[in-house]
Amino acid sequence: MSSIENNISSVDFEMIRSVLDDAGYDASVLVEDQCLFDTAALLVTKLFLSGVDSRSARAAKLECQLGRAGTHRHRLSLSLSRYAIQGFPLESQANKS
Repeated sequence: MSSIENNISSVDFEMIRSVLDDAGYDASVLVEDQCLFDTAALLVTKLFLSGVDSRSARAAKLECQLGRAGTHRHRLSLSLSRYAIQGFPLESQANKS
């Protein structure tokens, strides 16, 4: 880890943080879902270390890979209703027959 820290300046860390913030991966996401935040931060950092210089290219790749923070989690919960996961209650199934 220390070798990575030596390769990234404080200006670069700030740029990585701003890409994450712009995509919605801010401190609130870190508190709610640390794994999602860590995944996003790792992706942006890897893009930087691999030589992707354009800030917009990193932001586009982040949005393509993970989407904007907060948007995909809400859509997922709305698209999968309780009955889609658990099936209809037995009482409802008996009334349909």
